[in-house]
Amino acid sequence: MAAFRGPLAGTATLTINGDAWSVVGEAQWQAAGMVNETLKGQSTVEGFSAMPGQGFIQATLRDRRDAKASDLQGASGLTVILELANGKVITAVDGWQTENINVNTQEGTFELHVESDTVTEDTV
Repeated sequence: MAAFRGPLAGTATLTINGDAWSVVGEAQWQAAGMVNETLKGQSTVEGFSAMPGQGFIQATLRDRRDAKASDLQGASGLTVILELANGKVITAVDGWQTENINVNTQEGTFELHVESDTVTEDTV
């Protein structure tokens, strides 16, 4: 298999319900799926449990004069699409915003964290 020589990291674009937002800091994501947890007894490791786990998309976004960051606080029913430099597309469907949105006025930025039971990774 030949090594890919195109972009692997760097740029990212993000939309929330089709509305583009500027990603100005590190974006992160985790796909939804099964989460295993080790089950231990007092004498041995007995196995594991498998439970469904939510995924997330998180990014530092630029505050905009034409949209309220506060409208995202506590929002649900969100579709968030994160497109990465390597061509991958990460999609959160019917997501909900978690954590507090704190706007940094010196930089004009805020952290957005959206979780969903449907966060998928699509490759090119």
